[in-house]
Amino acid sequence: MSKENNNEPIDRIDIPLQQLLMREQAAISAAKRKKLNIRIIKTLLVACGLCIALLGSGFFSPAIATALANVPYIGAIYAEFGDIAAKKIEQNHLMTKIGNKDTHAGLTMAVEEAVYDGNRLLVTVAYTGQNGVSLEEEVAGMSELTINGEPIDVAIGSVGQDDIDKNTIIEHHEFTLSNADIYGDKIEVALDGRDLFGYKGNWHVDFTLEKLKEEVITFHPNVKSSTNDGLYKLNVAQVSFTPLSTRIDVLVDYPRELDKNDKWTFFEYEVTDSEGELYNGANIQMGATKDYGHHIILALPPMKKIPKSLTLKPGKRNEQGYWEEIKELEMVVPLEH
Repeated sequence: MSKENNNEPIDRIDIPLQQLLMREQAAISAAKRKKLNIRIIKTLLVACGLCIALLGSGFFSPAIATALANVPYIGAIYAEFGDIAAKKIEQNHLMTKIGNKDTHAGLTMAVEEAVYDGNRLLVTVAYTGQNGVSLEEEVAGMSELTINGEPIDVAIGSVGQDDIDKNTIIEHHEFTLSNADIYGDKIEVALDGRDLFGYKGNWHVDFTLEKLKEEVITFHPNVKSSTNDGLYKLNVAQVSFTPLSTRIDVLVDYPRELDKNDKWTFFEYEVTDSEGELYNGANIQMGATKDYGHHIILALPPMKKIPKSLTLKPGKRNEQGYWEEIKELEMVVPLEH
């Protein structure tokens, strides 16, 4: 990433679990946005386990607010929240209208839309309070999304919020699963909330969601690289093209003793396809499964056409905070189809 890009406002921060607890407060301070409720952070730490992304807020214009109030589908907000699949979601009308809600104590929690492709789950929630709602809660409540009654097994997770007016807050949940298709073609999703936005009580909404029918194309390239000292060995084990993302599974081999005290290196990646399109910064997400840093997930936007190859350039931050490629780890991944 260039120095110019590095100086842009930080809209997304992805961090492995082992470093997340120590860096949580620093990440919040670094994200230049409206307040992201502590409720969301704690929920993701429990439900996702591994990575959290702090998404920018303050996006909504009056035109967007009007659209939210007047159209049956509000998938357009994913562009406002910077989701990697936003363009396809809006153009292909991928969101499923849910409309389930729970109202009491003067607050309505309504699940407006959701979409699931076996690899990613996106859910839009609207909160409406008769006495107003605010992101500036004195006492933060709790909310949690589950699948089939269990916390979601997530490699990358994010939540973004914005207040549309004094009575309405829109919330966007985005999850990339640790392993694709672990939940099958139909899932039971539930959202539970407690003491939300100054209102006391418990809220519950559940719904059934079916997987998108669009074909998922998967390659197993098994392309490898290693550092000159042999300490780190990388293997691009799988590349999947799904309706909501381009997913790259990178297996990382390093001495197990580096797991102690979190001494393993969390590489950052730039990806270029055979058409010359560069993916870094806001259009690439990075996360890890529960196997420490041995299974890294890269999520890129969905692609209209499968490229002939992808070039992965792993790197890390130098002392000045700028990204530098580790040349010996570069991998060209052919995609034969």
